Amino acid sequence: MHDIVIMYHYVREKESWTGSVPISPEDFRKQIEWVKGNYEIISPDDMNRITKKPKCIISFDDATKDQYTVAYKVLKELDVPGYFTVMSAPLECGVVPIFHLVHMVLSHFNDEEIWKELNGKFEIPDLTEKSAYYSYEPNMYRRYNKYVFNFLLDEQSCRSYLEEKVVKLYGSLQSFIKAFYISIEELVEMKENGMTLGVHCVKHLPYKGDAQEFYNTEIAPCKVFMQQELEITPKWYTPAFGGGENALQMRADLEPILRANGFRGAFTTIEDYTILNTNNFWFNRFDCNRSKFIR
Repeated sequence: MHDIVIMYHYVREKESWTGSVPISPEDFRKQIEWVKGNYEIISPDDMNRITKKPKCIISFDDATKDQYTVAYKVLKELDVPGYFTVMSAPLECGVVPIFHLVHMVLSHFNDEEIWKELNGKFEIPDLTEKSAYYSYEPNMYRRYNKYVFNFLLDEQSCRSYLEEKVVKLYGSLQSFIKAFYISIEELVEMKENGMTLGVHCVKHLPYKGDAQEFYNTEIAPCKVFMQQELEITPKWYTPAFGGGENALQMRADLEPILRANGFRGAFTTIEDYTILNTNNFWFNRFDCNRSKFIR
């Protein structure tokens, strides 16, 4: 067996969250129990520790509330550490990334009705072929809607439509943020109970090719936010979308800048085993919903 890092996002019941692919609380507990029996679960700061079993890091992206109410509670009960990453824009300036708005709207509104509304508001071409990008979605309207939100509409049009829907559910965008994301007070509690907190991003933007600009806009402000609000200087980084289409270039360009600013390592979305020690900088991760690591 080899060292592994497991990547988690939503930990909630699948029936109540159809806009993305969560792991259920029951399956999460079972998975952590299995991992604890077969691996030494460590925090990133303990990478160089010598262990009898292969090492594993339990990692979380986006700092959504379910990670606090469900995942953190399970980890605490089982006495194992977790690595949680912070996205600062929702907490600091009330800006929600588009993809979270998409997940919320698709989980709570009918796909066919959304499609009809979009066609009434925007000029949308035939998407029969292009929507095949989402061929894994059995619902035709879900495929169309995802393509429109993620590829067709400009950010302002997309945000305006989605935020209006979310406000209908929560009364205000601020109420949604309070319900959807881990609060500053909760992050402090997690830190005080042995969880590692790292930088994820500011607004969850993909890497576009200018490493210094990307660091200045998507990493450094989140680091400052964590220093000021959580009283920690983060040493670990997990890029939004794993770097996106430019992930390979991002890892090469960004590593020297991260090192120069005190970061000890970072985590990818490449699904493979890894070697957990600080001789390396980038660490692969398995998605929790794919059980390749269970061998």
